[in-house]
Amino acid sequence: MTREIELKLAARPSDLARLGHSQALTRYGAGPAQTKRLNTIYYDTPDLGLAKAGFSLRVRRHGRRYVQTVKSRNSAGMLAVERDEWESPLPSSWPDLRLIADPHVRAQMTEIAGDDPVEPKIETQIRRVTRRLTTETGDEIELALDAGEIRTLANGAAKVPVSEVELELVRGSPASLYDIARALSQEAPLKIAVETKAERGLRALEGRAVCPAKAGAVAVPEGASAEDAFRATLRHCLRHLALNVPAVADAHDPEGIHQMRVGLRRFRVALAAFGPAFCNADIEALRTRAKQLADALGEVRDLDVFVEELLLPAAQAASDEPGIAVLRDLAEHKRAVAWQGAIALVESEALAGFLIDLAGATEECAWRARPGEGGLDPERLAELAGPGTAIAERALEKRLAKAKKLGRRIEALEPEDRHRLRIALKKLRYTAEFFAPLYPKSESASFLKRLSELQDIFGALNDVAVARATLASLANADEDEEASCPRFAAGLVYGWHMERATKTWSKALKRWKSFAKTPPFWRETR
Repeated sequence: MTREIELKLAARPSDLARLGHSQALTRYGAGPAQTKRLNTIYYDTPDLGLAKAGFSLRVRRHGRRYVQTVKSRNSAGMLAVERDEWESPLPSSWPDLRLIADPHVRAQMTEIAGDDPVEPKIETQIRRVTRRLTTETGDEIELALDAGEIRTLANGAAKVPVSEVELELVRGSPASLYDIARALSQEAPLKIAVETKAERGLRALEGRAVCPAKAGAVAVPEGASAEDAFRATLRHCLRHLALNVPAVADAHDPEGIHQMRVGLRRFRVALAAFGPAFCNADIEALRTRAKQLADALGEVRDLDVFVEELLLPAAQAASDEPGIAVLRDLAEHKRAVAWQGAIALVESEALAGFLIDLAGATEECAWRARPGEGGLDPERLAELAGPGTAIAERALEKRLAKAKKLGRRIEALEPEDRHRLRIALKKLRYTAEFFAPLYPKSESASFLKRLSELQDIFGALNDVAVARATLASLANADEDEEASCPRFAAGLVYGWHMERATKTWSKALKRWKSFAKTPPFWRETR
């Protein structure tokens, strides 16, 4: 068994050849380029049981030889895919599960296959140009420039183009992958690619579209140290962001924009939650960049919500009003322009560079660096090595106290104070989700559920408040003599939602009272 660690970057076909001779590679002692053609067939059971269990099974031809490779699912949670792999020589192109060296993996895959023989599902035809890179510290990385296509072999034929850069760690620290990726991203537009060729092929085979990804749970074991919990949380935020890049850039899915903004916000909340022990100038710079990216995606998100969730139901209720159609056309035009900017941003060096830098900082524990200091002082070192629950309780108590203070007289809150309470609840929820894995799920589930329901209500109320500014902007966008038409329609839409917001606020009061009585899960273990 060997462990493969590689980072994939999607590139435009026109940039692949140029990247292979990039000036950025000169400082890495790049060896001579070698070109080869790779023909690979991926096999699975009729119901794709191996893929569902986290395995890929492929046979690749090398001249007159055939090599079978089994790979496990990525478990690192970083941008770089980290997998175990087992290779076996074969006499033909047909795989043989009996040749898998690991007895546990062999037994597991044989059981999944059962009496049904595996069958070819995907074929890849790739022209690969490789160069060996060596860093100043002696790390070795193989740079591969892949161009070709993925073809499905079942359920009809489909073709998926391949144009990507692979950086595979041969020897040394994974951090070197991000250093090289950063240099390449400044030479050409690159996007983080989170799917393997096999995963892309399976998606095409099943006819699945690129989908947005929610954050999910943080993978932090009970008893983790504060530093381990912090690294796991950063990896979690990083993965959430990377998974939504294709949902925006390729699928143009509004939920992808929403999830990217959520991911950027969660990252900033995580930095605040863990506190100054995990912060320095480099981490602060990442926080600033995250806010800039989130702000840049704010307009398109507001317009997505307005068009799909606010304008449509109000338009149906006032379908006879001619100004509604004008208002909708104005909103759709503005939304289309905003989407062009959002896609450009997601495909830009600004986002790719941010993700690569965040991955590098996480890999290298950049928060430990203190310019001008000889090393970590004992107090900070003790906090990093201390139990994660100590930081969790401090951060959660602070967040909960602020929310309860803002909601003390919730019935009399003005709109501005409701907004502050909404933000406080959002930060409390994200912080609670980060630290919940440190506690038994039975203790955190009720708290998180009620907090999530409460935040959803405040989010709906905020959407109406944001819509007011959007409506004002749209109503004044048409300068011709019919301008009064969209203005009147804007008033109808806003009035329709304000009537419902009153009922929503009543529901928010009930949910607040229910939440306020819920025991904080982090106190249960005291």
